[in-house]
This record gives sequence, structure tokens and C-alpha cells, in this order.
Amino acid sequence: MTKMIEQESFATEILEVLEEVFDVHHGYLLDKGTSLFATPDDVSAAAASAPIALGTVSIATHVEHVLFYMDVLGKGIAGEESGEIDWNEIWERIGEVSEQAWDDLRARLRAKYAWLTGILDNVEDWRQNDAVGAAMVIVVHTACHLGVIHQALAMKRAE
Repeated sequence: MTKMIEQESFATEILEVLEEVFDVHHGYLLDKGTSLFATPDDVSAAAASAPIALGTVSIATHVEHVLFYMDVLGKGIAGEESGEIDWNEIWERIGEVSEQAWDDLRARLRAKYAWLTGILDNVEDWRQNDAVGAAMVIVVHTACHLGVIHQALAMKRAE
């Protein structure tokens, strides 16, 4: 006997977990006020631009990487081609950001999240285009980078 989960039930659950990682606390995995939208709100452009540690990238680079990853996987879920993907290039794309560029980056993150949730809200068959796997990986991948950002901010506070 094949075990199945209703697609609507899966969609509801994965979207709630994704929502918690980005914005709204549901009590699944984050403390209140620690989502990806809330966490960098009080981070200056200078702090967002600084390498987290010697030889590493910045908080702004992690945010840009999350955007890039969401774009590639979101297009895949929608059945669109992403073209040639250079996973290494994204780590070199962001250098020092001005206050305006940092504000723009956070605004692009919110817009990309809205775009992605629109795609996920409209998935008719979660078995196509590896939608289940892609949605789960977006949650896990984003949570991983959010953890790195939290650690970076903790290190900066300890300095």
C-alpha cells in the first residue's frame, strides 16, 4: 500500500513553515522576532557589508545568495528554465553595500518571497517539477543561511 499525503495539506504546512522562516512566528522552529525579515532590520549597511569572519562573506552576501537560490528553485517549480547557473558567482556579486543598496536588497528579498509564495500557492500538482523537494529545500536552505546570519550578529555583539 502506498502512503500518500494530501497535496493541500502538504501545501498548507510547507507554506506555514516557509512563512515562519521569512516573516511570521508560528512556533515551529524560530523564536519570535528572529525571522529573515526581522533579523536584519536593525543591521546597518556597514555591518551587513563586513565579512562575518576572516576569509568569509558578509551578511549582505548571504541575503543575496538566498535571493538567487529562491529564484532558481522557484522558476523550476513553475516549470521555467533558469538558463546557465553559476553557483559560485553569487558569492562574489555583493561587496560593500550603501544604506540605500542594503535597503534595496532587503526590499528585493521581500518581493522575491512574495513572488515565490505566489508560485507555491498556485502549484496544482506537487509531484511535477520536483515541487515537493524544491519547496522543502528552500525552507532548509534559507533557515541555514538565517542561522549563519544569527551567528554573525552574535559574534559582532560579542566584539
